[in-house]
Amino acid sequence: MSGLSTHVLDTTTGMPGIAIKVIHSINGVTQASGTTNSDGRVSDLLDGKSLQAGNHTLTFEVASYFAKDARETFYSSINIDFVVTDITRHYHVPLLLSPFGFSTYRGS
Repeated sequence: MSGLSTHVLDTTTGMPGIAIKVIHSINGVTQASGTTNSDGRVSDLLDGKSLQAGNHTLTFEVASYFAKDARETFYSSINIDFVVTDITRHYHVPLLLSPFGFSTYRGS
């Protein structure tokens, strides 16, 4: 089953990144958005649409996430650019987040 999902983990607290807005774009055109749930997840970023091949971007708006706890951060938003070539596969794009660094990988 194809799809697009994400998960945010705050590596400084070891807790999920809750209430972070995530915007999904394809070839620079916004397709959908969602907000991470109590487990830091957005399970469907396609908004009912089919997965398309092309250049995708997930934008994580993290400034307000850090501001709610009065934590200083270097980032206001984080963009993760990736390429979808096989529309029959599921693409899971996790974000490991801290105020001054982040990491991502192709999940399952």
